[in-house]
This record gives sequence, C-alpha cells and structure tokens, in this order.
Amino acid sequence: MKAVVLSTERRHELVEVAVPEPEPDEVLVRSHYCGICGSDLHAPEIELFRSEVISGHEFAGEIVATGSAVRDWSVGQRVTANPNGNVCHRCRYCREGRYNLCAVGTAENPLGVARHGGMAEYVALHTSYLHALPDTVDTRRGAWAEPVAVAVRAVRTSPLRIGDTTAVIGGGPVGQLVVQVLRRAGASRIMLIEPSPFRRNMASRLGADETLAPEEASERLGAGELLEVDLVMECSGHGSAVQMGLDLVAAGGSIRLVGMSPKPPSFDAVQAITKEVRILGGFIYVEEFGQAIDLLAREAIDVDTLTTAITPLESFAEAFAALREPESTMKVLVETGRV
Repeated sequence: MKAVVLSTERRHELVEVAVPEPEPDEVLVRSHYCGICGSDLHAPEIELFRSEVISGHEFAGEIVATGSAVRDWSVGQRVTANPNGNVCHRCRYCREGRYNLCAVGTAENPLGVARHGGMAEYVALHTSYLHALPDTVDTRRGAWAEPVAVAVRAVRTSPLRIGDTTAVIGGGPVGQLVVQVLRRAGASRIMLIEPSPFRRNMASRLGADETLAPEEASERLGAGELLEVDLVMECSGHGSAVQMGLDLVAAGGSIRLVGMSPKPPSFDAVQAITKEVRILGGFIYVEEFGQAIDLLAREAIDVDTLTTAITPLESFAEAFAALREPESTMKVLVETGRV
C-alpha cells in the first residue's frame, strides 16, 4: 500500500509498504480522508515526531478487518480515531480522568507521531483509539473530528461567560473553529486578528463580528482606541501574539493559549501583573472528542467551508505546499483510499 512517511532524512516521502495485519485487539481501517495539521508541516523539526512513522492524526475511514479478540467493532463500521486515545489507565492523570495528560497517550502512543497514522491506504489501530461515526457524518467530515475537539476544549477550559466579548488571534483552521464554538457558547462579540485577507473574509462568513489585520489592530490600540475584550483566544502560536493579547484584554480578563509557539513567546510581565490577566494553558481533549463528533452530526460546526482542497494521496507534496499559501488555502484533506 502507499503511505506518507517521515523518513530518516526527516522529510515526508510517499513509500510503498505492506498492508498491516491487525493484532488480536486491533482493527484494520481503510483510511478515506486525512487532514494535514500545522504540526505535520513542521514535523521534520519537531523531535517528538519519530522517523519512519506514517504521518497523519486527523483521519477517518472504514473498518475492513478485526482482530480475533475484538468484540465491539465490526467490518463496515465508519470510524475516526482519537490519536491520543491509547493511554495507560494507571498514572495519576488517568486515575483522575485527565487522560490528555497521560505521557503514554501523548508521547509514546500518539498516531502519526510515534505510531503509524492515517495518511496511508490502511492503518491497524488498537480499539482504544476508535470513535464510531454516526450515519449523519461521512468520513470526509469525520476527518475533522480531531481539530474540532481541540477547539471545543479550548473554549470549554476558558472562563468564557455568556455575553463576554472575545478576540481570536490567528485565523487558521483551529482559529476558525474557535470562532464558531465561541458563537455557539454565547460570546456577544468576536473579533479576529489575522494577517491574511482570505482568512479574515472566511471568519466573517463563519461568525466573526469584526476582523482586523495585526498592524491595523496595533495602530488602533496605539491611537488610544478601546478594543478591549473579556477573553482572548490565542490560536496563532506566533511569538508576539501573547503581547497582542495583553494589549487587547481588559483588566481582570483572560488569555487562553491554544496555538503552540515554536519559541517561547515574549510579553510584558508587568503589564500582565498590573492588569491581573490570567494566562491559561490547555492540552488537546478528553470528553471533547465525542462532543466534536456530536457537533458535526448536528451540523453545528461548518467544516465544509474550511475544506479548501481535497488531494489524492499520490499528490501529498502538493497538498503540503498548498498549506503554506494562507491567501488561498485553509485546509487540505488527503484522499487516502475512499471507495
């Protein structure tokens, strides 16, 4: 079968590998669609991503075979995968129900990072990774479950109250999803800060009340205009974005970090202290994965608008290149093997 692998030379390559045989507690999934995450683009520089591992942690497909010990899953079921779902169930965090902090699930077993993922025609998965897709969610939309879960947890673990004013920094796929979840959660006003006009326009279509380029926001703040909001959702991972959030947030407000900066961000700690701003972290998802599937089933989140291209597996390199063009591309799904 064909698969996209991070090679020992630390570059993504399309290779031919054997179709995996499922272990007794595994199923064999024919992958249909696999999204490309921003972390996939930067995987060659991220030590956590292991060489010779098949890429892709945002995927959905159909079970085509089951291991001898599998009882609750059957051939023909459409599924998606929680890439961090195979946890130890023994550590402190698992015992407390905080499975997103289990080192086994997030460092040793994540799909597309340390274990083979879904950017291939087939993938063998332990049943702990699996989530069934309802009839109303096809596998193309099911491949969005993982990033939707990230956005849902980002909002759920923020101190958002109904009627709060908000700003989202970064209009990539997760930022666009956060805009939609904020609207569903009761934010009264949503501002998006994003350099790309294409992405600003998309956010306006999906629920943002106002969109600004970063330089425009800086100019208006510098002129003394009051843009303050109760909550900032930092989804860009840009090194200067936390400072932008500090400039925007009202005294006593909060900044929820969502995007991961490749380098430690720089910001004015005195400003954070004197404004009594809470800077909050949060990681992936727990029960939010199932909630994301439910939102997709109810069509409460628009992912079709965000899917700007679907590319054959053989053209994966073009898909990766397209994602580096924010003026024309939001999200590319690699069609890995849909029948």
